[in-house]
Amino acid sequence: MNPTETSQRPAHQPTLSARGIALSVLCLLLFLLIAAMFINRRGESHDHAVGTQQADATPIQLANFEADDVTSAGATDAGNADRTELLELPESRWEVSGIQLRPVERGAFETTVRLTGKVSLNQDRVAHIYPMVEGIVESVSVGLGQQVKAGQLLATIHSREIGEAKLKLFQSRLQLEMATAKHEMQTEIANNVRDLVKALRERMPIEQIEVAFRSRPMGEYRERLLTAYSSYTKSQADVSRLQGIANSGAVSGKTLLSAEANRNADQATFQSRLEEVEHGLRMSSLLSSQLLKETETQAAVAETTLHILGVRDEELKKIDPAEQGEGISHYLLRAPFDGTVLTKDVVLSEQVRPDVMLLSIADLSTVWILTDLYQEHIPLLASLAGQTIHLHSESWPDQTFEAEVFFAGETMDESTRTISMRAIADNAEHLLKPGMFVTVDLSAVTQQDVLQVPLTAIQEHEGQKFVFIHRGEAQFERRNVRVGTANERSITIKQGLEPDESVVVQGGFILKSQMLADLMGEE
Repeated sequence: MNPTETSQRPAHQPTLSARGIALSVLCLLLFLLIAAMFINRRGESHDHAVGTQQADATPIQLANFEADDVTSAGATDAGNADRTELLELPESRWEVSGIQLRPVERGAFETTVRLTGKVSLNQDRVAHIYPMVEGIVESVSVGLGQQVKAGQLLATIHSREIGEAKLKLFQSRLQLEMATAKHEMQTEIANNVRDLVKALRERMPIEQIEVAFRSRPMGEYRERLLTAYSSYTKSQADVSRLQGIANSGAVSGKTLLSAEANRNADQATFQSRLEEVEHGLRMSSLLSSQLLKETETQAAVAETTLHILGVRDEELKKIDPAEQGEGISHYLLRAPFDGTVLTKDVVLSEQVRPDVMLLSIADLSTVWILTDLYQEHIPLLASLAGQTIHLHSESWPDQTFEAEVFFAGETMDESTRTISMRAIADNAEHLLKPGMFVTVDLSAVTQQDVLQVPLTAIQEHEGQKFVFIHRGEAQFERRNVRVGTANERSITIKQGLEPDESVVVQGGFILKSQMLADLMGEE
């Protein structure tokens, strides 16, 4: 029968609580009777006492037989060194007595070392707030201990340096707008002129050119190109006309030569004008691009300067001296992340400088646990890195906290002869306060493949540790054991038990009381 299961009983039997009371009364009467017998026997003569000690014990409670090697582990009573004790407890009484069994286990054994630790701020989530510029405090938006969000306004400072930098950026942006417009116009003119040059090289009639390029801006290039082109086309037409009638003798050869000379001159002028325009376009585009790049650089430098001073993009987008007035010189201090204001050293109208801290903010959602390990704990360090440790605080006795080790120490402090260990713990509810002390439990596997039982299985009488083994049915055996290392839950067994033997882990006090009563009866 499983000791943890509920025994079936007829409906007419007494309830569990009534049976428990009856059993308690019975045990008390039995104890008083045995005590009275013990006192009477002490008063009898020595010979009579020896005779009574040789009497047989009650078979249902105590039986003696020769002990084997396992049951003789550890020291025993002087009179019981060569015997093993058997007890009987009916299964019907197991539940009332709280008897629970568990097999002896073999495996890795963890040792827990308990040290004192200290809660500290997570140094990776602490911000000391300094202004980047000199100025006068116009407003303070937070108080000591206040919870703040990332980007929340902390204080406003009137700074001439910020005002001048913003005005410079504003001017740079105006110049950039002008340079951009000029560059775009120059690019459009260059594209139109190149298209016109292409049409001229293809000998497009002047009438078609006028129609095709009438609405396309070209600046002075239109007149210069079309004038040269018109002269050239007219000279070419004159030569063609004179060549047709020169053979008939209607015109002199001198006239034809003069017309050809004029044509060649106009052609050279036209060709020169084309090259001149193309060169001018390249130079104009180069100068326009250079001016655009310079103004872009100036604006970028002015914007970067403000970024370095801590001004955010959204503030830079709405710079307008006409609308902001003196407010353009405001320097806004903001929280870098979610946290709590731990220190505040700033008041209205105070003159502030970049080398004076105004506030400090810490993110308390996580904290560090600082623990110093002594030299004998060094073997634990190798297995602790990256592992989870458990914490306990007197402020929260019913709660266990967890922390992850991220630094297990590399050097020993020569003055304290300790090695520092650091762990990070979640602290979403802010229960762990920086500065408070906690108890740190460090667990590490110190033994492999050892026998172990729960601490509750170990009993002790007159300096001898023992356990109760379930031998089957209603029989239990007292087995002396030699124990080793213990932790909060279990203890190792050096001698006296074998793996998978069933030991009593709860309710052993009942069996021990019966054993002691039998021993007193023997005397």
